[in-house]
Amino acid sequence: MNVLLGQSGALLGSNSGSPLYVNLGNVCSGSNPIWSGTKTWGDVYPCNLNAGSIVSAGVLFSLTAVVVGAVLHMLLLRWPKGDETQAWGARMNKLSTLIKRGGAALFSSMAMYTMGLAIFVFLLILVIFSSRAASDATDGIRVAAGYIIAVVLCLGIVLISINNAGEAFTRAARSAMQMGGVSGSLRTAYSSGSVSGMLTIGFVLFFLCVYYLFMSLGRSRDAYSQYGNKCNLAGVFCGQTLGWRETTGFVYGVTTVTIMVRGMAGIFAKAAEVGSELIFKLEPDQAADPSRNPASIADQTGAVSVDAAAMLMDLIETVLFIVFAAEVLAQGHAPRMALPIWCMSATVVSGLAAYGFVRCSNAQVATVGERYRNMMWGLRIALYVCAIVNIFVFAIATGILYRGYPSRFGGEKEGWYFFSCLLLGDIASLFVWEANSYFTATATSPTRSVAAAGITGAATMFIQGTGVGLISLLPTGLVLMLLIISCGAIAGQYGIAMGALGFVSVAWFVVAVACLAPVTYNADESCNQSTTAGVRETTVSLFLCGESCASESRAWSAAAAVLAGFSILAAFKQEAGLGALMMGGTESDSASEGIMFACAVAGALTPLFVAGINVLAIGKGPALLRRFKMATMEIFSKRLANPLRKYRFWDAEMKAAVAACGELMDIAGEIVQRYKERNTEEQIRQDTGIMAHILRTPYPSDKARNADVVTMLLAGHDTTGFSVAWILVELARNPNILRKLRAELDAVNPKMLPWTLEMVMRGAGCRWRC
Repeated sequence: MNVLLGQSGALLGSNSGSPLYVNLGNVCSGSNPIWSGTKTWGDVYPCNLNAGSIVSAGVLFSLTAVVVGAVLHMLLLRWPKGDETQAWGARMNKLSTLIKRGGAALFSSMAMYTMGLAIFVFLLILVIFSSRAASDATDGIRVAAGYIIAVVLCLGIVLISINNAGEAFTRAARSAMQMGGVSGSLRTAYSSGSVSGMLTIGFVLFFLCVYYLFMSLGRSRDAYSQYGNKCNLAGVFCGQTLGWRETTGFVYGVTTVTIMVRGMAGIFAKAAEVGSELIFKLEPDQAADPSRNPASIADQTGAVSVDAAAMLMDLIETVLFIVFAAEVLAQGHAPRMALPIWCMSATVVSGLAAYGFVRCSNAQVATVGERYRNMMWGLRIALYVCAIVNIFVFAIATGILYRGYPSRFGGEKEGWYFFSCLLLGDIASLFVWEANSYFTATATSPTRSVAAAGITGAATMFIQGTGVGLISLLPTGLVLMLLIISCGAIAGQYGIAMGALGFVSVAWFVVAVACLAPVTYNADESCNQSTTAGVRETTVSLFLCGESCASESRAWSAAAAVLAGFSILAAFKQEAGLGALMMGGTESDSASEGIMFACAVAGALTPLFVAGINVLAIGKGPALLRRFKMATMEIFSKRLANPLRKYRFWDAEMKAAVAACGELMDIAGEIVQRYKERNTEEQIRQDTGIMAHILRTPYPSDKARNADVVTMLLAGHDTTGFSVAWILVELARNPNILRKLRAELDAVNPKMLPWTLEMVMRGAGCRWRC
C-alpha cells in the first residue's frame, strides 16, 4: 500500500509544505493512475472507510452507556426509601411523591410551549431547505426530521432527569439515617447523577450517530461525482461530509430545548424560592413540615428542574457542539471524522471507572466540615480516575485509526498530533476544576474572606463575594488560553476542536456531580427535623458537597462552552470560505489563529479581572473601619483597664487586636510615604499642616513617627466627632442661643450661598451675647 501511495505528490494532491494537508479526494478516485494495478482504491485504508465505520464505535459505546444507565436506575429503585412505619419515613415518601407530581406539572408546561415553538421551526426548516437545497431535494425533510427528533429526545431527557432526582433523594436520606452513613449517602446521591449522565449522554450520542447514517443514505460512493463541487477536499468522502454538515438540524433541536428549559425552569425556580422564603418568615409552623407546605414543594421542584434538568441540557449541548464542530472541521477525511465520535463515546469507560471509585471514609467524625471534606476527597479521586482512564481511551482510539496510516496522508504522526491535543484538553479540564474548587471550598482563603466580610453586614459580604467570583475567572481563563494556543500550534483549528473534546471527556463525571445538588438539597430538607445522632451532620455535609459540586460544574461548563464557541466559530469560518483552516494551510497560519482566539479570551477576561480588583478594594473600606474600632478599643479602653493585657499571647481576641494595630501602623507609614513623594523638601518646610510638622520633628525611629500619625487619625476624628455632637446637643437644648447663631450666620451669608473658607473667617469676628 505504501508503494502504491508513494507515487507523485501531484497525483496525491498533497501540499509539499505541510504533510498534514492532503487532498484525499484526488487519492481515493478511480481516475488516479496509482490504482491501475490489481488493487482498487475502495479496498485500501483509509479509502475504504464508510459512514458505518465512522460511527461504529459511537453506536457501540453509546448503547453501552444507555444499558448501564438503565441497570443503575433499576438498582437505584430497588434501594429502600423512607420507612413507612416511622413518621419521618412516611413524610419523606410523601414529599418525594409531591415533588415528582410538581416536576411532571412543570414538565408538561415546558413541553407544551417548547413543542409549539418546535413545530413552527420544523415547518420553517422544511420550507427553507427544500426550496434552497444545498445538496439535493431531500435536504428539507432530512434536516427538519433531525430537528424534531432532537426536540422530542431532549424533552424525554428532561423528564427522565426530573423523575430520577425525585426518586433519589429519599434513598440518600435513608442511607444517611439507617444504612451507609457518610459513604452510603454519597454513593446513593452520585448513583442518581450517574443514571442521568449515562442515559442522557448515551441517548444523544446514539441518536446523533443514527441520524448521521440517515443523512448519509444515498450519498456514498457516487456522491463525489454528483456533489463534488460542494465538498472541497472530501473526495470519495463527500457523502459522509454532507451528512455531518446537515446534522445541523439535530444540533439546533438540542439548542432549542436547552434555551426553553433553562429560561422557564430558571424563572420558576426563583419565583418558588422567594415564595418559600416568605412562607418561612410569615408562617413558620407551616414551613416546619415541607410535605404540608406547597411553597416548599414548589421550591424543591424548582431545584430539581434547574440543577438536574437545565444544567444537564447545558452540558449535553456543549458536548454536542464540540463533536459537531470537529466533524465539520475534518473536511471529509474519514479518520478525522471517526476520531471525535470514537473518543467521546468510548469515554463511557472512564465514567464507569469513576463510578466505581466514588467512596469516602465512613469514620464517625465529629464535625460537618470533616464529613464534607471526606466527601469532596472521594469525588476528587473519582475525577482523577476518570481523567487517567481517558488517556488510555484516547491512545487506543488514535492507535486503531492511525496505525499504519500512509505517510503520504500525514503518517502515524498525524494521529499523535491529535492525541497530544486530546491529552492537553484532559489535563486542562483538571486544572479548571481544581481552580474552581479552590475558590469554593469551605477551608480556603477566598471562601473564608467572604465569610469574614459578613461581620460588617450583608452588603460587605455581597461585595466580597462578587469580587472573589470575578477574580476566580483568571486561572480558568489562563488555562483556556494556553490550551487554545498549544492545540492551535500543534494541529490547527481541528486541533483546537480536539483539545475541546479532551476537555469535555470528563463530562460523564461532571454530569453526575451536577445532579448532586437537587438530590442533596431535598435530602437535607426532608431530614431537617431528625433527632437521630449524626443524621443532621451527614445530610448537611452532603448538602454542602452538592452545592460545591454544583458551583464547580457550572464554572467548568462555562469554560467548556467557551471552547465549544471557538470550535463552532472555526467550523463556520471554514464553511463560509473565509480562509483555509486545515493544518498548515497556505491561506491561514494555524498557530496565529490559535493566538487570535486566545487573545479574544484575554480581552474578555481583562475588564472582569479589573472589575474584581476594584470591587475587592471597595470591600476593604468597612473591614478597615472594623480594624480601626478593634485597635481603638484595645489601646484606649482594654489596656488602660488592664495594663498586663498585652502579655496574653494565647488570647485570640488579643491576637486580632495586635494584628489590627500593626495594620494601622502600616497604613500610617503609607500615608507618610505618599506625602513625601507628592511634596518636595522645600514645600514640606513651608507647609503649616500637621503632616509637615510631624515630618519636620525629629523622631527616634519611623515607628515612633507612624505612632503619632495613628494618634492624629484616631484622636482627630474622635475629638472632632464628640465636639460636634455635643455642640448640636447643647444648641438643641438652648433654642434662644440657636436663634442668635442663626441670625449671625444669616448676616454673614444672607443669600444662603454654599459656605466658603472666606465666609467662615469673616464670620469669626462676629460675637453674640448669651
